[in-house]
Amino acid sequence: MRSAIIAATFAWTLTGFAQDAPKPSITPDELMEKSIQATGGREALKKLTSLVGTGTIDIVAMGGKATTEMYSKAPDKRLTVTRVEGYGEIKEGYDGKIAWSQEPQNGLVELTGDRLASARRDSQFNGELRWKELYPKAEVTGKDQVAGRDCWVLKLTPADGTPVVRYYDAETFLMAKVVVTADTPQGPAEIPVEFSDWRDIGIGVKGPYTMKITMPGIGELITKYTEMKYNVEIDDAKFAKPQPEPPPQPKPQN
Repeated sequence: MRSAIIAATFAWTLTGFAQDAPKPSITPDELMEKSIQATGGREALKKLTSLVGTGTIDIVAMGGKATTEMYSKAPDKRLTVTRVEGYGEIKEGYDGKIAWSQEPQNGLVELTGDRLASARRDSQFNGELRWKELYPKAEVTGKDQVAGRDCWVLKLTPADGTPVVRYYDAETFLMAKVVVTADTPQGPAEIPVEFSDWRDIGIGVKGPYTMKITMPGIGELITKYTEMKYNVEIDDAKFAKPQPEPPPQPKPQN
């Protein structure tokens, strides 16, 4: 009986501490507005209509190399093309309705379910300006560190799919990291992406020129963009799902 009373008292004490824990001194709305301002502000971001980036990728654990191209166009189109040494070309696109991927091992695949919902959100050009539409629920959960710097932690929950956790530098309010949940051959896994080397890409808008992704079973992938171009004319056809290749025809018999 005594041990049960002690346990109950201990649980009540913990509950009391949890209830009295201080709330974060910043709201999701305030944090997002400070981040938008840090990247250039709403008016500057509204002037962007497209973005094209080119760069390289270091596959750290395997010592491999790749090149990457990123195309993004308002209001909701996106394409990445990655060419990996010794493997081939990997494409991932969203044309405003259909999300797809194409690579040597699995061929051409149309994405559905959570992968489609995620591609739709990620393809929203200047989605930061409409973040409440994309994530109906938002909560600042406290502070943590990324690369030795204090960051505000923001948990964003979409209407469809799994929550996304973002880390914003508490001093600069630039995004330092995002953690997403993705399907992998080993099952759903959290994938952290760290951002650094923020620079002005033009018209007063900042973007990260370096990204470090930690992939299960692969390790770190470090992307470094060497060039960013904005407001480039991009044909909508570039984002469309490719037509499947016809099966090889049998050779005529002599």
